[in-house]
Amino acid sequence: MSLKAQLEELNAKRDGFLDEAKALIETGQEKPETLTEEVNAKIDELTASAKEADEELTAMVKTQADNAVRLQAVQDLATDRSGDIASGSGVHLSATPEGEPSASTKIPARVLRHGKLTNFTDTVDGVTAQERAYRFGQYCMAKLSADMPGKFQFNHALAFSRDQFGFNPMMVHGEGGSDTTGSHVFVPDEFGTDLIKLRELYGVARRVFRMRTMSSDTRTDPRRTGGLTSYFVGENAAGTESDAAYDQVSLTAKKLMAITRLSAELNEDSVIDFGNELAGEISYAFSNKEDSVAFGGTGISTDGGISGIRTQLDTLTAGTAPGLILGAGNAYSELTLANFESVVGALPQYADVPGQVSWICHKKFYHTVMQSLMNAASGNTSAVLAAAGIREFLGYPVVISQVFPSTEANDQIPVVFGNYAQGASFGDRRMESISFSDSASVGGQSMWERDQIGVKGTQRFDINVHDFGTDTTAGPICGLQMAGS
Repeated sequence: MSLKAQLEELNAKRDGFLDEAKALIETGQEKPETLTEEVNAKIDELTASAKEADEELTAMVKTQADNAVRLQAVQDLATDRSGDIASGSGVHLSATPEGEPSASTKIPARVLRHGKLTNFTDTVDGVTAQERAYRFGQYCMAKLSADMPGKFQFNHALAFSRDQFGFNPMMVHGEGGSDTTGSHVFVPDEFGTDLIKLRELYGVARRVFRMRTMSSDTRTDPRRTGGLTSYFVGENAAGTESDAAYDQVSLTAKKLMAITRLSAELNEDSVIDFGNELAGEISYAFSNKEDSVAFGGTGISTDGGISGIRTQLDTLTAGTAPGLILGAGNAYSELTLANFESVVGALPQYADVPGQVSWICHKKFYHTVMQSLMNAASGNTSAVLAAAGIREFLGYPVVISQVFPSTEANDQIPVVFGNYAQGASFGDRRMESISFSDSASVGGQSMWERDQIGVKGTQRFDINVHDFGTDTTAGPICGLQMAGS
C-alpha cells in the first residue's frame, strides 16, 4: 500500500472516531439525559482512539526522508481536521499568515458552548460567529497564559495563537503618549469588526458622530466656516473678490481604561463562552463611557478633557440662541408640542439631510414626554397606539441613550436634535489591548483573595463637538432646555 493510501486510511479512521464522539456530545447538549456514564466512557474511548490514530499519522509523516513526499502528504490532508489534530497532539500542520483570519477554523469536538452567542453574530468573510468567538477566546486565553504563567498555562491556546495570529507571549510594545509600561499587546485586527460592531450596538456616539481614523496621536482636519460671496457687476466693471473661510478641528487621542473581573474557574473547553463574555464586557464598558463624555462630558480630566454636546449647548443662552429652545416650564409635564416643533424649525436646512437627522434622549423621557404628546394629539387610532418598536417624533427617528437624564431638573437639556455627523467628530486611534491579573485590586477588593481574574482593557480615542451654533446662529445640533424655575 502506498504512503498516500496509508495516510488516507489512517486519516479516515481518525475522522470516524472524532465524528462519532462529536455526535454523542451534540446529542448530549440537546438531551442531557443521554450523557450516561456509559456514553461518557464511550466518548473518552473514541477520543483516545482518535488521538492514538493521530499520533500514528503524525509519526508516519515525520519519518519520511523525502521532503517532496512529505509535503504532498500534508497537502493531501490540508482540508482535514487540523484543529482536531492540534488539540490531540499539539502538532500544527499548517499556519494562517499573520493578520489573516482562517477561512474555516475547525472547533474540536471537546469544546462546548452553553447558551446562545450574544456578542458574535452572522458570518463575516466566510467565518461563522461560533468560529470567531472560538478564535477570540483562544487569543484571550493565550494572553491570559502570558500575563499569569504561574496560574494558567493553556498550551493549545498558545500554540493556536502563535500559528494563527503570530502572537508571541514575550512580545511587548508601548502605545506611545502617556504609556510608560510598554506592556501592551494589541488585539489582532481580525476582531476589529466584531468589537466595533458591539460598541456601536451598545452605544450611540459611534453610530451618529463622524468617525475619523487617527493614524497618529493627533489629527487635524480643515473646517469650512464661510463661503464665497457673489456680487452684481455693471458692464465693463471689475468684480469684487471674496474668500472662503476655514479653521481647524483637532483631535488628540486619550487613553480609556475599563476594568472588570471574571471567575478564575476556566478551562480550554469553555473557550467559546469565555471569548463571547469577554468581548461583551469590554465593549459595553467602552461604549458606555464613550456615550457619557460624547453627550455629557464636562471638559475636566475625569472626562478626558472632552466637552459633550449637552455641555456645549449649555454655553448658549436658551431662548436667545436660535438653536437652543427654552421649554415652557421646569417640569417634563409642562413641555409642549410647540417646544419640540421649535427645535425642529431651528435646524438649518443644510443640516436636514434625510437619514442623518434624529432626536436623542433617555428611554423614560421618550415614553413619558414625547410619546405622551403624540398620544394626546388628535387622529390617533388603536392601531397606532398599539404599535411598538418604531420610535419617531415629528417625522424624525428617536435614538435612545441611557446616559441622558431621566429625571427633570432646572436648566436641564434632556433632549437634542440634529445632524451630529456635521457637528461632532469621533477620532478612533487604535484597537483595544487586553491584559489580565489575579493580584490586582478592583473596587478595593483583592482578586487573589476571591479567586477571580482582573481584566483590563484600554483604547484611545477623542471627541470634538465643534459645531453647535451660537447665540445668533443655529448649528447642525440643536436642543431643548428646561426652564430655570
